[in-house]
Amino acid sequence: MRKNLIFLFSFSLVKGIVFLAPLLLADILTGKDFGVLEYSLAGIGMLLNAVMNLGVQGAYPYFIIRKKMAKLKNGFSLHPLWLTLFFIGNQIIYFSFKRYGLEIYLAINISYIIANQMFFSTKLKSHSNIFRAVFLDAGIYILLLFFIIGYYLKFITPSISNISVSLFFYGCVFVVNAFYRFIRESKKTIFNHYKKILKFSIHLLISSLFLFLLTVSGRILSKHFFGYEATGIYGFYFRLSAIVVMIYQVISIRYFKELYTKKPKILDYYFSLFYFFIFVLSIIIYFIYPYLVPSFSEYFVNTYPNNKALFFVIFCQMTFWIASALQSNIVDREGLSKVNNLYFLGLFILSIVVLYLYRDYLTLLSLTFILYSLFFMANITQFLALRTKKIIFKKSLLSLTFVYIASCLMLILIS
Repeated sequence: MRKNLIFLFSFSLVKGIVFLAPLLLADILTGKDFGVLEYSLAGIGMLLNAVMNLGVQGAYPYFIIRKKMAKLKNGFSLHPLWLTLFFIGNQIIYFSFKRYGLEIYLAINISYIIANQMFFSTKLKSHSNIFRAVFLDAGIYILLLFFIIGYYLKFITPSISNISVSLFFYGCVFVVNAFYRFIRESKKTIFNHYKKILKFSIHLLISSLFLFLLTVSGRILSKHFFGYEATGIYGFYFRLSAIVVMIYQVISIRYFKELYTKKPKILDYYFSLFYFFIFVLSIIIYFIYPYLVPSFSEYFVNTYPNNKALFFVIFCQMTFWIASALQSNIVDREGLSKVNNLYFLGLFILSIVVLYLYRDYLTLLSLTFILYSLFFMANITQFLALRTKKIIFKKSLLSLTFVYIASCLMLILIS
């Protein structure tokens, strides 16, 4: 009981930082700078992280927990060195050749940091070291909090370039760590082990890349169609909505190993209840926010009147984001990523066709609703993939279908 209370306190503290830091930055930075940060941090940065990581973070619990192949552990120590190549290459290309702008340079540095955070956090959670994992997951946001404190103490000038410098030095910590861990590790068959890991993880890469693309595409596409200020608006309301994701993170961190060991029928029952609970909670918080957020965010006051419906759709999307994340663990543990990727490919092609045909009529709201619907369909593909192995998540499917239909009806009333 004491351990659970300490974990809950630590988690609440850290996730409070993750939640508040970007929202406070919206009032500190210019509209464009905040849009650049959202584009780099939660847009391109998250997408590149999925590519860099090669799905290896998902392979760790599969091999170590599910298959109990502890002999492969030394192969995982090569992975941070692989990631470091991107970071060092980014510095050389940006400062020597100036081939791209600050937002891309910043995004690559961020993706390197996030890739390391996710990899080491997954290792920690796999061995039930959940306290360190919680703080590591929030590393970038803790750094942003120090930036905010420095601003209020008049030590730091608020700008995207100063944030970039801070993130560079944070990235250097992971570079040192990568070489230190590799030097200490046993080199016996290390390359063969890493090769075996990659052979499995490449399928996880494709599926995780699609889900990351779906998650971050709102920021990327809003920048493409409407500019950085629209990206800032989308990112701001996405982060406000993500408060319910913290509940999922508590569950997924605390019971990480159980996701790889419990029977599907038991998981289906609890998943279905959890999805319904998250949706209802999202609706309640959505109607409470207008009475609370204006007290600390001028940005909310200025943008909320024109973005009520947008905010609602993004809030509802959180249920499907959580569902896809939970079900990805089940798809991965059953070795069905390759099967699911075929469904994802079809959905990806459909999304391109829809966006192309509708490109001249898009608004930020309609774009967000299209992405919301794609998230719902992505969850359906996961159920179909599990069905090929006669794993039926009937209750979860019914719960998510109800959420989608109910949210569409409510959107009509709100709009």
